[in-house]
Amino acid sequence: MRRLRRKMIRTKKIRNLFAAPYLSWAIIFIIVPLVMVIWYGFTDSDGALTFANIASIARPEFMKSLGLSLLLSLISTMLCLIIAYPLCMILTEKKAGKAGVVILLFILPMWMNSLLRTIAWQNILERKGVLNSVLAFFHLPLLNIINTPA
Repeated sequence: MRRLRRKMIRTKKIRNLFAAPYLSWAIIFIIVPLVMVIWYGFTDSDGALTFANIASIARPEFMKSLGLSLLLSLISTMLCLIIAYPLCMILTEKKAGKAGVVILLFILPMWMNSLLRTIAWQNILERKGVLNSVLAFFHLPLLNIINTPA
């Protein structure tokens, strides 16, 4: 009984050791920036407590940005749900080996660096980008998509 208990304690210590890198990553890149945003939101340039920064959100130019951000987040959430639900239905009907391949096909693009992905989208969508080059080749009207909500 004691041997089993010692083994469980040792296993728990090893798990905690493996969790340490993620915990430090989360503290550095999630907790610290969140605390900084809260700090700068509720203090002025002298470090005194103020609600002026929070109240400035109600200004029309900021409300427009906030509204557009909320609208785009709602649209992207709905698109993700619309795409993910059929995928889940497909994966529940597949056998384990085939489901792994389908999951890999959907997860593989997520491994690409987000900066690289952003640059790729810029090259595709800019005024003289790949998309407009293809449209120009077929004598179709060009699109102005980059730096717009679309």
